[in-house]
Amino acid sequence: MENDGLELTRKLVENPRISIRRLANELGVSYIALRDRLRKLSHKGLISFTLSVSPLLAGSVAAVVRVHGHRVDDMLSKASRCNRVIAGLKMGEGEAVLVIYGRDKGDIVSVIDVLRNNVDGDVEVDIEYGRLPLDFKVQIRNPHPDCNNTYCNSCLPLLRNRNGGRNT
Repeated sequence: MENDGLELTRKLVENPRISIRRLANELGVSYIALRDRLRKLSHKGLISFTLSVSPLLAGSVAAVVRVHGHRVDDMLSKASRCNRVIAGLKMGEGEAVLVIYGRDKGDIVSVIDVLRNNVDGDVEVDIEYGRLPLDFKVQIRNPHPDCNNTYCNSCLPLLRNRNGGRNT
C-alpha cells in the first residue's frame, strides 16, 4: 500500500490535472476506489488542489518577517488565510517567522500592518527583503479573503496574458 501511495503522489506531481479515470487506469485501481481515496484525503485536509501562479502575476518582492510578541499564535492564524503569506512558522513562545510576498515593499508592509492590527497587544517585527525566483510558483489558497481591508482585495492576481491578451 505504501508503494501505491508513493506512485499516486508521483503521478499527481507529474500531472496535477490528470483525470481520476486516467489516473485509476494508470495505477491499476478502480475509478470509484481512487475517487473515494482522494476525497477522504481532501476532506481530512491532508491534500489540496490549489492554483499556483508565477511571481510575474503576483509580485516577486519577498520578505522574511520575524515576529515577537505575546499573541503570535493569533497572528499566525490570520496569516494562514492570507494569500500574500507563503509560510508561517512558530519558532518558540512569543516568536514566529513569516515569508510574505508582494509587488513591492509597500505591499509587504501593508500585509504586516493588516496582520498586526488584527492582534491585540504589541508585536515587534524585523524584516529582511529579497526576491522570489521567477520559476517559483505562489500558491493561492484563499478565494475569499476576509481581511475587510482595501489592500487585501489585490491579493488575488488577475489571470491574464502579460502582453494585453494578444497571442504572440
